[in-house]
Amino acid sequence: MNATVDPDSPIGREARSWALAVLGEPFPPERSAALRRWLDADPVHLRAYGEAEAVLLALGELDVLARPALPAPRRAVLARPVAWIAGVTALAACLIAAPILVRPPAALEAGAQPRHVALKDGSTAVLAPGSRLASASRWNDRRYVLERGEAFFIVRKAEGRRFQVEVGETEVEVLGTRFDARRSAGGQVRVAVEEGRVAVYEGQARRQVAHLGAGDYVVVENRRAETGRLATPTEAAAWRAGRLAYADAPLGDVIADLTARGHAGLKITPRAAALRITASFQLDQADRFIASLPDILPVSVDISGGRRTIDVRAGTASTAR
Repeated sequence: MNATVDPDSPIGREARSWALAVLGEPFPPERSAALRRWLDADPVHLRAYGEAEAVLLALGELDVLARPALPAPRRAVLARPVAWIAGVTALAACLIAAPILVRPPAALEAGAQPRHVALKDGSTAVLAPGSRLASASRWNDRRYVLERGEAFFIVRKAEGRRFQVEVGETEVEVLGTRFDARRSAGGQVRVAVEEGRVAVYEGQARRQVAHLGAGDYVVVENRRAETGRLATPTEAAAWRAGRLAYADAPLGDVIADLTARGHAGLKITPRAAALRITASFQLDQADRFIASLPDILPVSVDISGGRRTIDVRAGTASTAR
């Protein structure tokens, strides 16, 4: 576990200054960009900021609990930020050590069916079955983390404020558009655009790997990015129409998607899961697709007790790369 950052250190003081600014003053896009650069400069900055923010929010809650019922004089109200700053250092150690002082917003999850979600900024997300989307920040309602699965976003334009989605080590950034983001069970990331333009970055250094327009897609895997064109822009999220499509994807990812969509009783061995496949099929044809796998790949599908097990055929060398 990473150690907490000393709140009296230079980084701790700077983190506290940023947190106070975010929570207590108008925060225009240029200030947000400056904060983002500071956070990205060092992982310790991000940790220190999170700790400082938690302390300030906890102090704010304590302030509300301790506030008298009668209105405070204007002089006392104006002095509140000073009291907060003075109290941060004294309470930092115990508040940071407390396990749950400020709970993050609950993650959004989809079960066996897609889930439509209205986001706080007015945008919309459609989560594919088995997917999980979480807020990346308590103060930024246009920053999310796709923790697993796939989601289609309809982003509302908001006075130049960028909408950002982290997908593994990849980050998607837009102003207003319609796009699909997918994080497979094997770690492959795919971003496809139905409308508008999307910038895609990779790694902590935020190296831009693609700038996509309508009908474009990028697949990021093992720090490599490969772009391509869809047959039509509406193919960006074909899963919404009940069709699954894969291009040079691990077979294990396909089986994981089918399992998330209610196809129980499927099991795949690690060797078979690593095989690559390019395929497209309607979800209601999934059983036919599974049955045809031995004709496409060097695998066998063994049925026993209602369970179908996919394995590499005996005597066949794996062709996974």
